[in-house]
Amino acid sequence: MNRIASVPRYARASVTGLWAQHAPPPNAPRPFRACLHTATRMTETLWDARWAIIAFLRTGEPALAFDLRRRFGLTDIPDQVPLVGATLFAAPDPPQSPPACSVIIPVFNAARSVSQLLAHLPDTMADGQRVILVDDGSTDPAARAAVEQFAARWPATRVIRNQTNKGFVAAVGQATALADPRHHIVLLNADTLPPAGWLPRLLAPIARDATIASVTPLSNSAELLSVPQAGVDAQISLKFVAALDAQAQQLATRDISLPTGVGFCMALNRAFLDRIGGFDTAFGRGYGEEVDWCQRATQAGGRHVVATNLFVGHEGGRSFGQTTRARRIRRAGQMVAARHPGFPQAARQWQSDDPLLPERLALAIAWLNARATKAVPVYIAHLMGGGAETALANEVKTHLAHGQPGVVILRVGGPHLWRVELTGQRFALAGDIATTAVLHRLLDPLKNRRVIYSCGVGSADPLGLPGALCRLADGHSLALRLHDFYPISPSWNLIDSQGRFNGVPPIDTTDPAHSVRQAKGRATLPHRDWRAAWARVMDRADTIHCFAPSGAALLARAYPQTRDTTKIVPHQLGPVPGPLRKGGQTIGVLGGINLAKGGAVLERLARATGRRIVVIGELEKSFHLPHPHHVHGRYKPRQIRHLATKHQIGLWLIPSICPETFSFATHEALSTGLPTVSFDLGAQADALRAAPNGHVLSVSPQDGAALADAIDKLF
Repeated sequence: MNRIASVPRYARASVTGLWAQHAPPPNAPRPFRACLHTATRMTETLWDARWAIIAFLRTGEPALAFDLRRRFGLTDIPDQVPLVGATLFAAPDPPQSPPACSVIIPVFNAARSVSQLLAHLPDTMADGQRVILVDDGSTDPAARAAVEQFAARWPATRVIRNQTNKGFVAAVGQATALADPRHHIVLLNADTLPPAGWLPRLLAPIARDATIASVTPLSNSAELLSVPQAGVDAQISLKFVAALDAQAQQLATRDISLPTGVGFCMALNRAFLDRIGGFDTAFGRGYGEEVDWCQRATQAGGRHVVATNLFVGHEGGRSFGQTTRARRIRRAGQMVAARHPGFPQAARQWQSDDPLLPERLALAIAWLNARATKAVPVYIAHLMGGGAETALANEVKTHLAHGQPGVVILRVGGPHLWRVELTGQRFALAGDIATTAVLHRLLDPLKNRRVIYSCGVGSADPLGLPGALCRLADGHSLALRLHDFYPISPSWNLIDSQGRFNGVPPIDTTDPAHSVRQAKGRATLPHRDWRAAWARVMDRADTIHCFAPSGAALLARAYPQTRDTTKIVPHQLGPVPGPLRKGGQTIGVLGGINLAKGGAVLERLARATGRRIVVIGELEKSFHLPHPHHVHGRYKPRQIRHLATKHQIGLWLIPSICPETFSFATHEALSTGLPTVSFDLGAQADALRAAPNGHVLSVSPQDGAALADAIDKLF
C-alpha cells in the first residue's frame, strides 16, 4: 500500500508536464482536433516510457526518476545554460576589402611589446592601409627605434612625436585630427597582436550597417569580451593568436550588441566621430574614455557590436604600474557612473546574460588546446550527483593542481543531449548541445585530449553513447571509470525486471530491464546490441579503473578482453568516524536506501527482528519502517559518531541487494570497529572480507527471518 500511495504524485506531475509541452497556450482556442492531437502525443510519450515507468514503480531508482522527469519535460537541472546550436558554425564570409580607415597606434615605452607588434603588423594588412603612430614621449630608445623601423618599412605611415608623454586620450586625439576626414578610425594598443586579415573582419559590421558606431573583437584580455573569461590570461604569442583566430574564423558572424566597445582594438565609425566628436580629454591619460564615447554614441543613435569571427591577442596593463592602473580605473569608473548612471547596471546585466557564451565556449576550447602542455582530460559524466560526481570533482581538482589549464566535462541527462562544461582555476563555462555533430565540431580544436568515461547513466541516447565515446577518442587515449555497471547493462546496478541481482545477464537475455529502451517510434533493442556497442569501447580503452576486485570480475565476465587493461584503484576515503563503544543493541544502516540499496530488505527485517533499526540517511518513500524503527534523514559524515552513540547502534547492516562498485558507507561503518554485515555481493563484501569486524552473510536477501537470526548471533 505504501508503495502504491506514492505513485499518483509522480503520475500527476508527469502528465502535467507532458500536457504543458504539447497543449495550446492557455488563452488560445482549443478546438477538438488540437486537443485530440495533444492527447495522442501524451499517449505516445507514456507508451514509449512504459518500461521506465514500470521499473521506477517497482524499484524507486533515483536514476529512473531522473530519466522520467527528462522525458516528460520536468527536468529540474540547476544552472540552466544557453543552447549552443549548429548555427554557431557557418561558412566564413567571403574576403572583402575594408572601407577606408586609419589605424592609430599610441606608443609609450614597452619596447618588447611595441617591437613585437610593429614587426608583425605588416604581415596582417593589405598594401596601402594607413597607419598613424604616436610616439608619446617614449624614453626607451628601443621603442623609438621600433617606430622608425616600421615607418621605413610601411610607406603608408604617419608618425607623430611628442616630447613628453600626453597620455592615451590626447595621443588618439592628435592622430584622429591628422587622419583623412573620410576615414573610419581603428584604435590598436601597442601591446596587441592582431592576426592576418584582421582589418576587413573588424570593419565589416560598419560597412554593413551605418548605425553601428563601434566594433570590438574577441580577445584573451578584453574585459567583457575575454576568452575564456576576464582576468584569466594575458600571455600572447603569434602561434597562440593564430590558433584562436583560426577557430574564430569558423564561427558565423552574429549581430551582438554591447553596452560599450573596448579600446584595446576598436573600430570607430567616422559618421559618429563627426556627430559627437572624439574622446574626452577629461579622462586624462587613459581608462574610461572609450566607455564615455560609446555612451554618447548610443545617445546619438549608434550601436556597439562584437566582431564574433575575429580574435586579437592583448597583453593588457602595460602602460602603467598595477597601483597606478588600479587608481586610474577606479577614478574613470566614478566619472563614467556620474555621467552615465545607467551604464554600470547595463554592463553587469550584459555580463550576466552573456550573449557571447557560444562563441566564448568555442574559443575557450581552442584556448585550452593552445595552453595545455599535456593531454586535456575530457570526462563523460551525468548530472545526478552522488559518489561518481564526488570522485570526478576530486579528479578535476587534482588536474588543476598539477598545472592543467582546464578540464572539459561532457554531461548527459540534461534538457539536451549534451552539456559541455569547461573548468579552470579561475573560470567556468557551460553550454548545452542538441546534437553529437555539433559537439564534435566544437571539440575539433582540442587536438591533444584524453577521453575519460565517468558515468553515462541518464543519457537521452543511451545506445548512441558508446559510439560517441569512440569517436571522441578517435586518435586519442580512452580510459574508463567503473562507477556503475552501465557498460554491462542499461540496468546500471544489474538488477533484473523482478528486482533481483542474478549476476551478469546472459548476452541473449530477453529481460526488459537489460534491453535498450529507444526514443519514440523506435523498437526496443535486445541486450545483445547493448553489449556489442560497448564491446567496441572496451576494445578501444587503454585503461579501465575498477574500485574493487568484484567489479573487475563482473566486467571481465561480460568482456573478457578487459582483463589486461583493468586496474583496481580504490577510492580515497575522506574522514571516517573512528572506533565506537561496543554494547549497543540497535541495528544501524548508513546512506540513502531505495530498492537496490535494500529498502525491501529492511521492511522484511523489521517484521522479523525484535531489535530496533535506525537508518542514518534517507529511506525512499515507497518503503516504510514502523515505530520503534527510525529514519534520521540526511546527515554529514562528521555526524555519524554522535548519531550512532545517540541511537545505541551495536551493529551495522549494509542491506544492498546489488553489487556496489565501491561502498563508502561500508568503509565508514567498518571504521567504527562495530560488527558490519552485508550479503555476499560486490565491493561491500570485498571490504568486509578484508576487515576483522566484517561479516559476509550467506543468507538470501529475500529471507527476513534468516537475516534476523544471523544478525542476532553476531550481537
